[in-house]
Amino acid sequence: MTAMPAFFDRAFGEEPPVRLVDEDPDLFAGLPHKGQLEARARAIAPVVRLERGSWPAEVPELTDHDSCLGLLVLDGLLVHSIVVVHEPRSEIVGPGDVLRPWQQETEIASVPFASDWQVVHTARLAVLDNRFLAFAARWPTLLSAIVERTVRRSHWLALQLAITDLRRVDDRLMLFLWHLADRWGRMGPDGVVVPLPVTHDVLAQLVCAQRPTVTSALKRLTDGGLIRRRRDKTWLLAPDPPPVPAGVLAQLEATAAAR
Repeated sequence: MTAMPAFFDRAFGEEPPVRLVDEDPDLFAGLPHKGQLEARARAIAPVVRLERGSWPAEVPELTDHDSCLGLLVLDGLLVHSIVVVHEPRSEIVGPGDVLRPWQQETEIASVPFASDWQVVHTARLAVLDNRFLAFAARWPTLLSAIVERTVRRSHWLALQLAITDLRRVDDRLMLFLWHLADRWGRMGPDGVVVPLPVTHDVLAQLVCAQRPTVTSALKRLTDGGLIRRRRDKTWLLAPDPPPVPAGVLAQLEATAAAR
């Protein structure tokens, strides 16, 4: 590895900069061989490490937000919540997602809201600063891949919203966990492991339900052998997703059509 500019050490402390092509090879998969080689040499980004707990959605060392494409989640999990009046609604953000948390626009919103970020699993975020942007501008395929990431996140969120419209909380939880399994699940010998170390309160926010209702639904799903909470607070799902009842499918289709 070539020597990194002293700027990285001054700005981002002990967390070393990374070669993005090694951290997230899928992002660069569409580049030709020449682009892959250039990415290995030039697509190097400083990293912000976030420990578990509340995050003010700030990168103090980043002084020019306009020239920063965003923050690429390399690993870890965050919960982003929007609060209108007293009702929080949340989404899970994880590896592969691209964020611009400073772009909140609360000052011009007609509906007052608050934004809150919680780190639920220690995370590393790569700063796609003006150096990365200068490199990416040479390869439209790479810029397209980044836009695809942002659009994909909005599609995942739309699907989550459709799931939260289901009548039975058991169905909401089951489909939501399988929704996360599609994104970040790992197949193991006993089933699919879903990394979601959050409390019942946060789960309730994610599926738009009351916490006691979620606790009761989780017990029923556990008793039925469909899920199990592991010691590390991840979830173990049965090897195959359960069949979706016809009524639930009809409701999902109706919700999608309405949106």
